[in-house]
Amino acid sequence: MSLVLRPAVVADAPALAALSRAAIEVSAAGHHGDAQRRAWAARRTVEAHRRHVEVTAVVVAEVDGAVAGFASLALDAVDGLVAGEVDQLFVHPSAGGRGVARALLATVEERARGAGLTSLVTHASGRAAPVFERAGFRQVGTESVTVDGEVLTRVRMERVLAGGQAGDASSRA
Repeated sequence: MSLVLRPAVVADAPALAALSRAAIEVSAAGHHGDAQRRAWAARRTVEAHRRHVEVTAVVVAEVDGAVAGFASLALDAVDGLVAGEVDQLFVHPSAGGRGVARALLATVEERARGAGLTSLVTHASGRAAPVFERAGFRQVGTESVTVDGEVLTRVRMERVLAGGQAGDASSRA
């Protein structure tokens, strides 16, 4: 397996939208019902991914030349995100269990450190929470959000980077 990590470009938006929808529909099936997954996936539009690429640091993982995953990090407060928020982590179902998420999170952490951030936060799905835990995040709470009439539960998590303190990055409302 040849894994390449690179910054996303706006032209990646269609591939990121398709990948995130596939991950939600397939990988999250054991954690969310059909209607919940449909509501969540409907928000993964090309336009939404273009915006993420424009305003956050999005890292793309390619396996053997194909987009296999991506993660986004807010370096500053933007669009309801706080600085240090890992807003997205998606891996294509065919690339799961191959270290793609681990590599993406390591790259996000490196980028955060380079930007002078001292902590990371995320709102992880039940499917993603164990991945974040293995990367050093700790659970700080749970919350429910309503997406197109469907209630989704997510796990609030944080990761303190060297020199930081718990609570350095704040949660979004």
